Amino acid sequence: MTYDTIYWLMLGAGFVFTGLVGVLLMWKTEKLLLSFLAGTAVNVLLTGGAVWWWSSVFAGAEQQFSRMFGLFGLGISFVNNEVLLFFAQLIMKKKIGGGPAEDTDA
Repeated sequence: MTYDTIYWLMLGAGFVFTGLVGVLLMWKTEKLLLSFLAGTAVNVLLTGGAVWWWSSVFAGAEQQFSRMFGLFGLGISFVNNEVLLFFAQLIMKKKIGGGPAEDTDA
C-alpha cells in the first residue's frame, strides 16, 4: 500500500468514525455538548495519529514541502469533520430534541 493510499484511508476513517460516534451518541443521549465532545475526541485522536504518521514518513528537510502539504490537508479535514459533525448534530437536536410542540390546528 502506498503512502497516498494510507493517507486517504486515514482521512476517510476520521470522517466516518467521527460522524458515527457523534451522531450515534446524539441519537442515544440527545445531548449536543456531550456528543459533540465525544466526536471531537475521536477526531483529535485519529487526526493526531495521522499527523504523527505523516510527519514521520516525510521527516527529512528535503521533504518539507510534502510534509507541510499533507499536514495542511489533515488540518482542513479536521475542520471539515468538526463543522459537519456540529451541523448534523444540531439538525438532529432540532428534530429529536424538539423545542415547543407545533400547533397542528389548521
